[in-house]
Amino acid sequence: MNRFVKFFLTAWVLSFFTVGPMALLLPPDPLTQLPFLPFAFGLPLVAAYWLVYRDGFATVRAKFS
Repeated sequence: MNRFVKFFLTAWVLSFFTVGPMALLLPPDPLTQLPFLPFAFGLPLVAAYWLVYRDGFATVRAKFS
């Protein structure tokens, strides 16, 4: 599996941990949710980049082994 596919899948999975709680905890008004959208979609992209391209998986694996 190449790095872009791993990056895409990792970002997709991590987005469930930000978008899901945001949708459950915030009111359904789109203007209320608008300030949280950069966090909900930006944080998984940054985390996936660190995990895949900056070898964060190896760092995490080394710390917990």
